[in-house]
Amino acid sequence: MRFLKFAGRVLRSAVSFAGATVPALLRDGTGLAGAIAIAYGSWLIYVPAGYIVGGVLLIIFAILTAPRSQA
Repeated sequence: MRFLKFAGRVLRSAVSFAGATVPALLRDGTGLAGAIAIAYGSWLIYVPAGYIVGGVLLIIFAILTAPRSQA
């Protein structure tokens, strides 16, 4: 009986953790797929533009995710 209580607590904890992380992972994955689609679409139009757009998107991502300075 103690094992079932323990298993229930572990399962409840795992579901709680998954419920908190899955939406964030889904949002990040969707954003990454969109960035790849934009870079690939520009690459289809003009090959060097695909590399330029991909680089610009990476720079924007780096700026947005950089830690903020407390000045």
